Amino acid sequence: MVKNNIVKSEKGITLLSLITYIIILLIVVGILGTISTFFYNNIDIIKNSAKFSAEFDKFNGYFVNDVKNNKHVDVDSQNNTIIFIDGTTYKYNPDDEGIYRGQVKIASNVKSFSASKKTITINSVDKEIVTINILIGNSTKNLINKSIDYTLRYW
Repeated sequence: MVKNNIVKSEKGITLLSLITYIIILLIVVGILGTISTFFYNNIDIIKNSAKFSAEFDKFNGYFVNDVKNNKHVDVDSQNNTIIFIDGTTYKYNPDDEGIYRGQVKIASNVKSFSASKKTITINSVDKEIVTINILIGNSTKNLINKSIDYTLRYW
């Protein structure tokens, strides 16, 4: 007795394996998409952080120079104004989020700015200290938040 064995051709893939391959491919593409989104968002954060650091550095450079060249300062906390004895004036304008040195805007994207002054005595020498609180940035991820004490020239 001779049996005819019909041999099935096993060329190609089954529907189950095709669906499995597609699901695995979608998972890999989803993971790569998520990683690239995080990567590009972090690039934007770094780019903006550098820009906001530069804004603080401009303000700080001018302010340190004026602090070291003056012995007295008047601080008007209500109007966000600082006036040195040589006439140099710093003013924060919350409407355009800028700090002005005279008429020149030296810092932008300033969300908050406040100044206060105190006098301390060390070894019979009075020292005026100006405290600056500054917040620069455009979101919670990109903020430069500094509180710095500047000591005026006392010698």
